[in-house]
Amino acid sequence: MRPPNTSDGWDQALARAGQITASLQPPALCTERHWDFVGIRGVLAVVLQSLAHQTDRSPRDVPLEALLWHCEQGGGHVRDLVVPLVGGQLAHSIDADPEAGVPAAGDPPVATWLWLTRLWPPPVPDDVDGLPPQHARRHDGMIRGIARGHPGAAVDLLTGWAADAVRACVTDA
Repeated sequence: MRPPNTSDGWDQALARAGQITASLQPPALCTERHWDFVGIRGVLAVVLQSLAHQTDRSPRDVPLEALLWHCEQGGGHVRDLVVPLVGGQLAHSIDADPEAGVPAAGDPPVATWLWLTRLWPPPVPDDVDGLPPQHARRHDGMIRGIARGHPGAAVDLLTGWAADAVRACVTDA
């Protein structure tokens, strides 16, 4: 069995996840500036990489039906699935600070997982009228459409959307 975090495998997982995500999103929203795209692509990439590791395949050879099934099981299942990729403690953590000595935080799959498990707290009003600050500051400058205002982690909010993207690809195939 090949190691789960090979650079080539991760690049394949991320590229395929981007293509699948693009089947659900308009082309203008398929950029690094869009929280929805980055999150759905991230969920798909970690699932693809985990399944590739489990089945000793490349991420591009993981069947869409298998990817769909795992995404349909929800965020908790994805957390269980990524244990070999990121470790048991990190797989079930939430809002881990990458600066707090997370092992391999610079490894692309781990960095993606840290982003996927990050919390997005509601904005604190920044003026006397109680109006919320601009959304750009709230989401690291990213535009967010799905679950706007929900503080939860992307892995928990977007796994169903990831399943929808895969379903769209299966339907088109």
